[in-house]
Amino acid sequence: MINILILEDDPIISLDIKAIIDDMDGFNSFIASNISDALKIAHKYILHIVLADIQIKGLIDGIDTAKTLQQLYHCQVIFLTSFSDEQTLQKASSVETSGYILKPFREDELIASLKLSALKLNSFKQSIDIGNDYVYDIKHQQLFLNGEHIILSAKEQQLFLLLLNNRGKIVPFSYIDEIIWFDSSVNDTTRRQLLHRLRSKLENLDFEVVKFSGYKLNL
Repeated sequence: MINILILEDDPIISLDIKAIIDDMDGFNSFIASNISDALKIAHKYILHIVLADIQIKGLIDGIDTAKTLQQLYHCQVIFLTSFSDEQTLQKASSVETSGYILKPFREDELIASLKLSALKLNSFKQSIDIGNDYVYDIKHQQLFLNGEHIILSAKEQQLFLLLLNNRGKIVPFSYIDEIIWFDSSVNDTTRRQLLHRLRSKLENLDFEVVKFSGYKLNL
């Protein structure tokens, strides 16, 4: 089953798209109107494709939301939008997309884009060999140590994936806070406690605290 996240804040449009997708064999869909709902769905279900409107309500737009989901969960992105100006296209180019559909869209065009993205899924890397006997299964979004599944909470997994996907680089505190605590404020103690819990579960990995800057996963 191919799971698709519809990132759209217009309820009429999102329900119309959902009806189209759910009528396709082998496809299932979820609706989110902001990054908060999107991240909750992404942790609960394995997302394969994000169908994102660019202009959504909230501080974080559809482009940055789709980019975050792609970095964390390796899903494909199709933009579905009314905007095609140069500034919007330039920002959208920062995301690796498999489609850019302008509204009002044709149903056959949407279906074709989704099916094409689904076919591309098999060509993507299925796992990451982290080292020290750790393997991250991209397809099922699970971490294993010597074949044993390691259970991570939503925030633990988000921090781990931020560091894994930027391994060897410093991930700034500000970016960590923006992604993990997007809907609330956070202090240094809360952030340190999260890293401590992650370290205790992944003792064989080298998590570095870069003073006044951020965290880094050394591999």
